Amino acid sequence: KNRWHRPDRAGQSVDDSVESQAVKELIEDSRRQLEQWQNGPQSESNPNLAIPLLMQNKVPDGFEDGDHVKVDLRPESSTEADYDSVPVEAYGLAMLKGMGWNKEEGIGRTFKQHVKPIEHQLRPKGLGLGADRSAIKDLEPTRHKRPPKPGEEREKEEELVMGPGGCVLVESGAHKDLYGKIEGVDADNARVVVKLAIGGRSATISQYAIKLVGRQEYDKNSKDLSRLGKAHKDKEKEKEKEREKEQQRREEKERRSNGDEVKPKSSERDGGKDERKRKHRESTRPPVKEARRPPPPPSWLQRDLKVRFVDKAFKGGRYYNSKMRVEDVLTPTICVCRTEEGRVLDDVKQDMLETIIPKSECDSIMVVLGEHRGQVGRILQRDKNKCKAMVQLDRHDEKVFTLDYDTICHYVGAADR
Repeated sequence: KNRWHRPDRAGQSVDDSVESQAVKELIEDSRRQLEQWQNGPQSESNPNLAIPLLMQNKVPDGFEDGDHVKVDLRPESSTEADYDSVPVEAYGLAMLKGMGWNKEEGIGRTFKQHVKPIEHQLRPKGLGLGADRSAIKDLEPTRHKRPPKPGEEREKEEELVMGPGGCVLVESGAHKDLYGKIEGVDADNARVVVKLAIGGRSATISQYAIKLVGRQEYDKNSKDLSRLGKAHKDKEKEKEKEREKEQQRREEKERRSNGDEVKPKSSERDGGKDERKRKHRESTRPPVKEARRPPPPPSWLQRDLKVRFVDKAFKGGRYYNSKMRVEDVLTPTICVCRTEEGRVLDDVKQDMLETIIPKSECDSIMVVLGEHRGQVGRILQRDKNKCKAMVQLDRHDEKVFTLDYDTICHYVGAADR
């Protein structure tokens, strides 16, 4: 009786299919691992996967013996490019893993827990110990915001940043009441470079002379020349007075509600008498004289003076802070000027200009106010603290005069005056 059996073809085919599937998965897994190693560090995919450095550099068995060492099988020494290709976080992560760190486990021996690291913030230069910049916001006047209506979403407040691109308003200095955008910040000297909206010039301004504003306010008022006029400023003063009166009324109501100003009954009985006396006193007062108008400023305009244009509203601020020459004087306070580009400006008023003190000792000056008005000379010495200069005039070679900066100006005409 034969005891052999036919081979089970079905079972063998099942084993072959399982084995081929396992081979495919191993090949796919190895290919995936190879791509991960070639594309970058393994800090994101599997932070716990690490091959010891000694195992990576080990030569396969059978290629070397104890006496002969094959250098060509060893890896080449690392170059600067190799160090640059490894991110700092991957290098630090490798050090932590070498010390036994695991991303899934907390730090500690008995009570392991995840601890958030302390991130120190750099203090601005000049900010004393204990000073808090957030306390400045408490000093700013707050506006009462109405509660949102049902179904209304409150708009998110715009974050104001003291950095490039931020919108600011100059509150003091030569560029007062002008808007601009920050181009750069000098944190060491607490100054910022601001590009003015009117005129397009860049100016270096102290950080404490500007105020951060929102984009909406900047777009609305940055190039509005009407707010620089006298009428607009008068309206602002009236609004400020109204706000002060309203504040006084509120304080008065609060004091009355707290009982601080409760008059006694005797004062209520004598109230009528005091009112009659007050009316009698007012009727006997002499009429108030009207205040005299202040005299106009003295005229200092002369031909061939080099002056600076300081009017922010003239021609849209195009000539603001630019230097020009006085070509002709029409009236004591009106003149004709020529810019450095050769453009002529007519009907320029005196209050649109200011005098310039030359920087070079070789430049001439003219006395525009005082006893020696119209005389030409040169500066011998300057006193910037007192805003005075020691001047020698051409008509008085043996004398030296000490004059204020406001009484002299840069002269670019002929020297025979």
